[in-house]
Amino acid sequence: MNGRSPMRRGKYGFPGTLLVALTLLLVIGCSGKEEVGLPDAPHPVILINIGTLRADHLGCYGYDRATSPSIDSLAAEAVRFEWAFSQAPMTGPSQASIFTGLYPSSHGMVDEGTRIPEQALTLGEAFSGMGCKTAAFVDGGYLSPGFGLEQGYEVYDNSQGGGLDVVGPKAIEWLRAHASENFLLLVHTYDVHTPYDPPPATRDLFLEGLAAPTDGFTPGVEEMEAVRASFETDSPSPLPENDVEYAKALYDAEIRAVDEWVGEFLEVVAELGLDKRATIVLFSDHGEEFQEHGSVLHEKLYATVTHVPLLVRLPSGYAAKSVPQVVEMIDVMPTLLELSGVDSLPPMQGESLVPLIEGMGQPPYLAFSESPFFGGQQAVAMGGYHLIYSTESGQASLYNVAYDPLEESDLADTEKDRVDVMMRHLETWREKLGRFTIEGGEEAAVADETLEQLRSLGYVQ
Repeated sequence: MNGRSPMRRGKYGFPGTLLVALTLLLVIGCSGKEEVGLPDAPHPVILINIGTLRADHLGCYGYDRATSPSIDSLAAEAVRFEWAFSQAPMTGPSQASIFTGLYPSSHGMVDEGTRIPEQALTLGEAFSGMGCKTAAFVDGGYLSPGFGLEQGYEVYDNSQGGGLDVVGPKAIEWLRAHASENFLLLVHTYDVHTPYDPPPATRDLFLEGLAAPTDGFTPGVEEMEAVRASFETDSPSPLPENDVEYAKALYDAEIRAVDEWVGEFLEVVAELGLDKRATIVLFSDHGEEFQEHGSVLHEKLYATVTHVPLLVRLPSGYAAKSVPQVVEMIDVMPTLLELSGVDSLPPMQGESLVPLIEGMGQPPYLAFSESPFFGGQQAVAMGGYHLIYSTESGQASLYNVAYDPLEESDLADTEKDRVDVMMRHLETWREKLGRFTIEGGEEAAVADETLEQLRSLGYVQ
């Protein structure tokens, strides 16, 4: 147990200032430990950030296709959080929340044209403040310099959409050069994002037995964006079922290709002895829809988009287990800081997951998400249920996501008492949110190359 006392502050106990954060961090050295057990001092931390990866399309989360043998092996040695929810359905706000421990409304990057404020403490700044080496090898897009997530990294290498073919070798080279040190290493990829165009080695893996796609159909960015946009008109143009299944099979083949790289990367980690020293976190920012709720891509708060994988492999696979409680992606940063020896967490809205890992967590276990789309959506997950609320219409939908993971049956009319309870949690969250907000909303200043890549990903018209 390392003599810890539980640090869970309650989902509404937001501290009040960011000014003490760096002071708290700078007093901690980077000595590290190699003993088996829960870390409680700075040590190597490796983040594998797979954009647009649905939790329910991985074997370790119950999927029936063999998309993820390497990730499943990692999960067997990790703390697997069964119900982790992202705080936004789009890349920019979600990634910003993960790397600041703040909700989108608090860090200010609610839509994708803005950047996080400079005064927001990022995970990179926190580890740099501890004296650790920091490096990020990212696939561009909304992780490109200019959106603020580069704050705190000594090395911030932006591959502008090259995928793991470009990002991966650079990350491995850096890892080999710094294996004996304590560090934060971020590896990010868009390889499972549209266009669904997997490499030849995995392309046909999941096509057998499917009906042929419509002649000429390819699930590229423009094609899928046109389908998504059509649902906002009086003449929606949904994909026929054969095209949906074809697109989904190619998406799964992309996951398998990324999974193969993850396996190769973890072999290097073990070769360097970092499997005994490092905490490895594999996660995503959001998932993807395939017309489960009348659309494609990612813009709604349904679990197909906001339920994401979260695997935390501690050194030597210590404390591997599945955690059934609901958690949030803003909990990642405080968790890593506590595992790095920060006894008093800097001001964040996320909470350390260490108490849950140790079996000492305390309810309520809640997760909140928000989106500016569809009249301003907000969502809360709790106890196997997921409520989605429109601030514009005042309508709420309720799903038993544990038994109805695709959220096909709305229970709002039959479980009014549960709706009332979850709406009260949502109202309390909104009230507290306003007390912890950084002035933000500044327009991001990004290079022309980044804008071009964002167009290629379907984010910018």
